[in-house]
Amino acid sequence: MNTREFTETYYIHRRGSHSRKWDGEHLKFSRTDLLPLWVADMDFMTPQCIQEAICNYVKANPLGYTMTNPKYLEAVIDWYKRRHNCILSKDWLTSAPNVITGIMWCIGAFTKANDAIAVLTPVYGAFDARANDAYRRIVAVPLHRTLSNKYTIDYDAFESAISQNGVKVFIHCNPHNPVGHVWTEEEMDRLFSICKQHNVLIISDEIHQDLITGSTPFTSALSVSNGHYADHMITMSSVSKSFNMASLHQAEVIIPNEALQNQYTAYKAQVYHTDADVIAETAITAAYTHPEAEAWLTDVLAVIRENYEYLCRELGTALPQIRISPMNGTYLAWIDFSAYVKAEDMHDLFENQCRIAPSFGEWFGGENYATFVRLNLATSLTNIKVATHSIIEHIQP
Repeated sequence: MNTREFTETYYIHRRGSHSRKWDGEHLKFSRTDLLPLWVADMDFMTPQCIQEAICNYVKANPLGYTMTNPKYLEAVIDWYKRRHNCILSKDWLTSAPNVITGIMWCIGAFTKANDAIAVLTPVYGAFDARANDAYRRIVAVPLHRTLSNKYTIDYDAFESAISQNGVKVFIHCNPHNPVGHVWTEEEMDRLFSICKQHNVLIISDEIHQDLITGSTPFTSALSVSNGHYADHMITMSSVSKSFNMASLHQAEVIIPNEALQNQYTAYKAQVYHTDADVIAETAITAAYTHPEAEAWLTDVLAVIRENYEYLCRELGTALPQIRISPMNGTYLAWIDFSAYVKAEDMHDLFENQCRIAPSFGEWFGGENYATFVRLNLATSLTNIKVATHSIIEHIQP
């Protein structure tokens, strides 16, 4: 269906539904009457085939203790092969309630207090927060922004940071949140070779792997150089972003190396014990096997791309010095307002004048990004139009 039909069919008004994004503005902002474009979930209902699969399971089965359903594992393996040309073994698959919890467990399993963990900034703030919570040191290596607003890696700076700080773990993000860059195999090969040389464990967060909105195809870290680095990495993903199911707590943790998997499993057993989440497995199986779900994903990507192009066109015309990063992946626009707004004025501008709740730039790496915002485009074009014109109205070029 076209983007208008999709929005009419699936867009839902979420205010009053206990939505963190719509009803939780008091958690981060000074007021609660804002258009929320911050939390990274969608304002669209999940595909009907997933809804029906959940309902049918609950009607037909008691919700007692269960084991992992082999059909769920087969669905994950088939999706990776079909969508991403990545071959998985069933033995590599384990789980966590979500990707961030999986990363926390890896930090606990493979590092100790005061060990150093590297990230490429700006980056999703939960990486820093969870490492700090565990008393690990974050080594932030800034990405380089080109004149075309694309982000690239300074490999010499990355290697220097690794060696000088004795980094134990590198948390990779692909597609990269918040800048929207989809890393190429060549870029990852150079990055991972440095990690391998210095015996650094790679944790690759690939939660946005299905949300590719540009011309660069997604390549899993597992596939780089025909799996050359697979013994030195752990990858993670989830349908929570792809099909808007973040409240179902299930993430795939993929560990090809048996010793690493045993170490992860031993740590997990100390902090968490449960049986399989049958609702999540049922939903994931439907998402990865039903043609309706795949068609839904295609349609939602078209809506996101339309929203992004509208935002870029209107802001670029009215505010020609604005800097918007190319969004080749995710549904998150990364925008620098430094040509028009001082860092100390950003919160007042967006909250009190524009009446928008964005993710503010400093949440992704500190004051160096205080003139940036990240805007969630997985909503209706109407909402994006309201936000765009409010920004234009309240910023004087």
